[in-house]
Amino acid sequence: MNLTELQQIVYEAGIVGAGGAGFPTHKKLAAGVKQIVVNAAECEPLMMVDHHILEHHLEELTDTLQLLVDTLGADEAVIGIKGKNMHLLDEKIVKKLTGKVKIKEIPDIYPAGDEVVLTYETTGKIIPEGSIPIMVGVMVINVETVHNIYKAVNKKQPVVDKYITIGGDTKEDITVKAPVGMKISEVLAKCGYTDLKNKAVINGGPMMGKLVDLENDVVTKTTKGLLIFPETHKVVQMKRASVGVTLRRASAACCQCSMCSDVCPRNLLGYDIKVHKTVRAASSGAVKDTESFLQSALCCGCGVCTVMGCQQGLNPQAISMGVKGELAKNRIRRPNNKAPEAVRPERASRLVSSARLIDRLGIRKYVKPHVERRNVVFEPEKVYIPFSQHVGAPAKPTVNVGDKVKTGKIVAQTPADALGTTMHASVNGVVSAVTERFVVIDRV
Repeated sequence: MNLTELQQIVYEAGIVGAGGAGFPTHKKLAAGVKQIVVNAAECEPLMMVDHHILEHHLEELTDTLQLLVDTLGADEAVIGIKGKNMHLLDEKIVKKLTGKVKIKEIPDIYPAGDEVVLTYETTGKIIPEGSIPIMVGVMVINVETVHNIYKAVNKKQPVVDKYITIGGDTKEDITVKAPVGMKISEVLAKCGYTDLKNKAVINGGPMMGKLVDLENDVVTKTTKGLLIFPETHKVVQMKRASVGVTLRRASAACCQCSMCSDVCPRNLLGYDIKVHKTVRAASSGAVKDTESFLQSALCCGCGVCTVMGCQQGLNPQAISMGVKGELAKNRIRRPNNKAPEAVRPERASRLVSSARLIDRLGIRKYVKPHVERRNVVFEPEKVYIPFSQHVGAPAKPTVNVGDKVKTGKIVAQTPADALGTTMHASVNGVVSAVTERFVVIDRV
């Protein structure tokens, strides 16, 4: 198989990053990749999807990595996994690995899954400011994404379902596989979570996840966790706060101690990002130094500044990400990016352990001893296949109302030369609507 063939298979299967922003994977598969780094960090607390795949599909993953190494002409593939999770790996499979597919034990820190941090921990390379991993010859890819490539290449299966961890304020934590486009409220109900009065659901982890709109939100290719918390929990309240309230509180209480900057993981890797300056500029409205805003482009939104840094209970994360969003909306780029020469000497003493983060978030009581893989049969009456489940241009519908579709049929697609991907029916059914956002399919 050559690179062009692999790119086409991945594009037609609709494979994107299975967590985070959902970057179209066929665009990552490119000449110049020397190291493939697999994100097996299971970065955020309470997330367990990768655990299941590593434990039960390791050989499929390693075989796929060998294929990627050979096709891309890369030097090696490195699976970055926390030491505490090494027991998930079958020793017999690990011993059979060739020299080009390796296991790299990384520290149990947050955010180990940030591509900049992960690249450094696995390869020793620092991605230049404002750049992507390929700039240092690295491709970062998620565990479930690798598994999806395996299914596309070996079983001709596109992405029509998603592994999801359901946990938080629950009796048990489970991992299920649900159809893309199924309403999140229906997924939870099928798993027994029907009474959500005075509860909130977060799509993703407690740090970077988003609050779920239970009336409208559906499973997408990037849905990785559904965490249930009491409405009164500080994790929920932090996400509920409006930008206006956040800025007013910062204006009144920020003492410019710079601790948010001092613990910023990217600052510690040598990036020129000083979060406290963004907080001061945004909350005061005084624009004397545009760099205070432009540096927000370097923020990954991990939230360490908020949860571990700020002693005033403010939210530098929300402010920085709000500014970053405005920069992107107005297509304003930071012009003075650089390549850090070395990590800051204080980094080792300021790394945030997962245990400390869990305690600071107040979620220790929600950490379960294990997560059960539950084979729930989901049969939604309708699915809503979003056109935008990824970074880049939304897909365009390729079906019309009344069309009969089978699971795996293409229902929307972005042109191959654009940044986007392909969407597929996740159930057998009939197209009942094509809106600005979805293809709606009634199951039959």
